[in-house]
Amino acid sequence: MSMSSKSSQFLRKFASKETKRSISMTCSLASERQFSLNGVFPPLPTPFDQNENVDFDALRKNLSLWEKIPFKGYMVGGSNSELPFVSPAERLSIVKEARKVISDDKLLIGGSTCESTKATCELSEAMAKEGADGVLVLLPFYFKSRMNEAAILDHYTTVADKSPVPVVIYNMPIVTGIDIPISVLTKLSSHPNILGVKDGDVVKLAGIKLATEGQKFEILAGSAGYLLPGILAGCVGGINGLAVVFGEAVCQLHQLAMSRQYEKAIELQMKLIQPDLMLMREYGVPGLKAAMDILGYYGGPPRKPLQPIKEADHGRIRECLIKSGFFKL
Repeated sequence: MSMSSKSSQFLRKFASKETKRSISMTCSLASERQFSLNGVFPPLPTPFDQNENVDFDALRKNLSLWEKIPFKGYMVGGSNSELPFVSPAERLSIVKEARKVISDDKLLIGGSTCESTKATCELSEAMAKEGADGVLVLLPFYFKSRMNEAAILDHYTTVADKSPVPVVIYNMPIVTGIDIPISVLTKLSSHPNILGVKDGDVVKLAGIKLATEGQKFEILAGSAGYLLPGILAGCVGGINGLAVVFGEAVCQLHQLAMSRQYEKAIELQMKLIQPDLMLMREYGVPGLKAAMDILGYYGGPPRKPLQPIKEADHGRIRECLIKSGFFKL
């Protein structure tokens, strides 16, 4: 389906009269900026110094190492970036500095999530000006009881209308308390400036794929622990925290799965499950940062109220990294 026909379909079905002109103006820009999400995007942790300030030298150091890995691009300002504790101004500065280091052929997606639609629009526009190729937007959830279908549609439609770059929906009900229904995602999929969705329910991923068949709407798996099942369900890639430290392996898994080398992909997927469970689920961001420190990146401390992991847990993480077979420490 062409961009113009997709635009017309959305205008007919879901746009109010007041927003049709805005959507129409967005379409020509959206058609110029469209890209594929096919690949692996590590969600970059925010490096803090001992005073909890963003350490941009450490960011540049880490990016120089990640640039050696065949990532599709990078995600900044998301959950693994400690989103609730990083101000919009800091997120914008990180986008600006990251873009200076990242090669032109790699994408940069900025997390422009704010609680109000207006603030999300403003941050999306600012991130685009600083070099973001797209934005990832989590659903506002402070007033979750009022986030009905109409509110969800209006929020994402307004952001997509006003964003100079494509929008990726971030569905994370474990945080928001709201699971965006497939029916709502299907409606949003026809917006010309909504590129896709990041989701973490493998069964739902398949449902989204079936419901949006024929749309230029791509799906990303939210964890390397189920990247292969996600691709089998219709994902084109993932925003995967484990890729921060297992980048080569996660990219290889993606390549094997997309080329249908399933026996090798299954073997590799099984090797990544235990590290993913430990780092991403058991320890979370503090554990991921500890693994980064062990492997020669700068992880550093989390920002309070998150606490660094204990010394004994460093030993467990180190042992897990060694047992994975990917590192010699």
